Amino acid sequence: MADQTLKDFEGATLRYVFAVRSLGWVEISEEEMAPGKSSVAVNNCIRQLSYHKHNLHDTAGIWGEGKDMLLVLENETLNLMDPLGQTLLHTQPIVSIRVWGVGRDNGRDFAYVARDKLTHVLKCHVFRCDTPAKNIATSMHDICSKIMAQRKSSRSSVNRLNIDPSKLVDMPFQEFPAPKNELVQRFQVRYLGNVPVAKPVGMDLVNIALDTAMNSQEKDLWMPVTVNVASATLTIITAETEEVLSECRVRFLSFMGVGKDVHTFAFIMAEGPGDFICHMFWCEPNAASLSEAVQAACMLRYQKCLDARPPSTSSCLPGPPADSVARRVGSSVKKGVQSLLGSFKRSGSQTP
Repeated sequence: MADQTLKDFEGATLRYVFAVRSLGWVEISEEEMAPGKSSVAVNNCIRQLSYHKHNLHDTAGIWGEGKDMLLVLENETLNLMDPLGQTLLHTQPIVSIRVWGVGRDNGRDFAYVARDKLTHVLKCHVFRCDTPAKNIATSMHDICSKIMAQRKSSRSSVNRLNIDPSKLVDMPFQEFPAPKNELVQRFQVRYLGNVPVAKPVGMDLVNIALDTAMNSQEKDLWMPVTVNVASATLTIITAETEEVLSECRVRFLSFMGVGKDVHTFAFIMAEGPGDFICHMFWCEPNAASLSEAVQAACMLRYQKCLDARPPSTSSCLPGPPADSVARRVGSSVKKGVQSLLGSFKRSGSQTP
């Protein structure tokens, strides 16, 4: 939580302290800072450092990458400090910051753009925050409002002294948009639970897990839940108490599929090295809608990762492997939907 201290108005100081982790920086061009372009450019920098930390193009830096820091906003400066020894790691005058704001994909990502003192190139510095990143953006706004108020007061004094106000320099900062409310689809289903599985992929694993879960308890005991499907997360919430049972990051979803029974659906999450969990559901009237929504979320996430790549064709970023998550997910859902359609056709042919 931010430490907010407002001293007496005379010599007033605004001070905010945030715990963050540096994700590094990416060089950014002056052209990308043009009005209407800066928001997209900075958000792409956030995506690059969030999704491709070990495969960045040559203009990406790793100064402080992964390091825990304190981001301190005080008076007219942004300071980065070591949380243990309180050593000052970096200081940045707030008036020299060109752009700042919150990442669109993750409410915990904060970034700012400023010119490097030594090389004079523009750098986008990105941080993962312990608290919502909008708190930092709001605090920056508070400090800048105070600075602007002081400058306005100074202008009034200057005018009284008959000094040309055009010789005073305005602050060159702006704020790129906070994330929009992302679309969330909600599905009322029954949760069959989750079990560890040996591999990250395989329809045979999914079917075995589903059969075991359905045979282990009565249908009345299956838990009613709401599955919220968004582009970044799949959230499983109990229908009765609204308790979050699991929040699964789409980027770590390794496989999904519709079971042999068209009401069943499952997906596998990579929880860690060699650690895979299969989440299972019973859907009414069938699993088609849920499976297609999860597939769409996976494809959107994958496309965002591609969009975050540098536009240069000479990028050292590897192309998607043949067995990529997107390919596996798309294939498994396609087979599942085809199975659903086949079932509907068979049942229709049997209808008098």
